[in-house]
Amino acid sequence: MFTKIKTKIKDKIKEHKLFSARRKEHLHMIHNAPSEYDKAVISWIAPEMIRHDRGIAWKIIISLISATIIAGGIVYNSWTFSLAVAAFIVVYYLMNLEHPKDVEIKLSEIGIKVGTRKYPFSRIRFFWIIYEHPYVKTLNLRIVGELVADITIQLNHQNSSEVRNFLIEHIPELEGQSEKITDIFLRLFKI
Repeated sequence: MFTKIKTKIKDKIKEHKLFSARRKEHLHMIHNAPSEYDKAVISWIAPEMIRHDRGIAWKIIISLISATIIAGGIVYNSWTFSLAVAAFIVVYYLMNLEHPKDVEIKLSEIGIKVGTRKYPFSRIRFFWIIYEHPYVKTLNLRIVGELVADITIQLNHQNSSEVRNFLIEHIPELEGQSEKITDIFLRLFKI
């Protein structure tokens, strides 16, 4: 009797593993199935974000500033502040261990595909391009949905006027935009 129950349990486990494998394969096929977004008029490969080269001097200065802030929190009996700063430093360090992945950007007749994310033109309120060679070369999109979000896409070596001419046929351009002060700060201090 015990072996019969054991066999039933093993069969159920095998059945569950087979079901899970089939479901995972089905989801993978749906997620990676070619769509109209893959019929690109313009496409390029660019990093998810720019990774700044930080020298030893930068690391020493940031370490000293961080240690001073944490010590100041301890001296002024603000343990939670010191703990929050230390947690932020650890998370920042762990996030920067990975190199930014290269993603494929595709502009098609129905929208924009960035990696596996798809943005139909109906969800893009407007776009703008920031071109300050050699420092900044980005395509920016204002996406509407549940939340309003700005997406920044690196243009890398893609011709920005070609991208602009294509997008202006589908969505309005927000002219006169420049790099945000926070982005300038992050770029200058290599954060």
